[in-house]
Amino acid sequence: MNIIESLKWRAAVRNFDSSKKVSTENVNALVEAGNLTATSMGLQPFKIIVLHNEEIQKELIPYSYNQKQVGEASHVLIFAIETNVNQQTIDNYLERHIEVRNVEASSLENYKNSMSNYLSMMDEETKKTWATKQAYIALGTVMTAAADLKIDSCAMEGFDPEKYQEMLGLKEENLLPVVVLPIGYRSEEEMMAGLPKVRKALENFVIEKN
Repeated sequence: MNIIESLKWRAAVRNFDSSKKVSTENVNALVEAGNLTATSMGLQPFKIIVLHNEEIQKELIPYSYNQKQVGEASHVLIFAIETNVNQQTIDNYLERHIEVRNVEASSLENYKNSMSNYLSMMDEETKKTWATKQAYIALGTVMTAAADLKIDSCAMEGFDPEKYQEMLGLKEENLLPVVVLPIGYRSEEEMMAGLPKVRKALENFVIEKN
């Protein structure tokens, strides 16, 4: 299945077959896809929480505007931004850069200064918005990877971030959920998934400038 056909197959599934589980191998592939996502300066100011606990998933339904897919899905991937992005974030990234690429710290000094200056211009609210945008880039990558593996998903903004934060113990880890992605396999009750997508005609979507 090529990527366009995979994206045509993809649907926002709201009825999952709770008896069908995504394999550990495929969950790991989705998480790795998220980790390989392009992000601003490579800083990755977010993490992905992989929730695979039926009891907790069901407890989260009331804090998800009673959307049952949170409880029925095989897993729930929670994209949570870091609430303490600072100079240490940059230092940690550069340490990893040195480790992976085997370069001298001195060769990254200009890069470090550039990143530090960029972050210094942001107040906390701007950092939150910036980090959320990066998490959404990863969300798109993971959803595309899921479609390619024929794993269903349903991106959700309709939930209470503070309640998720509280129930999953994320505040202590300086993490705030911004978007949730239940994954699994569609049930026979999912009638909408097989319908053609309603999208703009390409001539009304693309503007070419030659």
